[in-house]
Amino acid sequence: MAGKQSVKLDEDKLLTALQRYYIEDISFERVAEEAGITVYELIEYVRKHDLPIIHTDEDVADGLKKVEELREKYSKKVLAK
Repeated sequence: MAGKQSVKLDEDKLLTALQRYYIEDISFERVAEEAGITVYELIEYVRKHDLPIIHTDEDVADGLKKVEELREKYSKKVLAK
């Protein structure tokens, strides 16, 4: 199982940490720590969901918007179970 996550991703924790990252409350590395994943896994998640790394105010706004969209999508998935 090389390259696969051994622990199930807690998407709610991850999305909450990403929101905190986009309001510049915590660092990118701290997002990974709070979500219980490696920085590499976080980078892969960010790439997969086309989330920006903060460089400008526009990145912050875009990141918060995309995280909220993912949270809505995640909520629908949980409710469907």
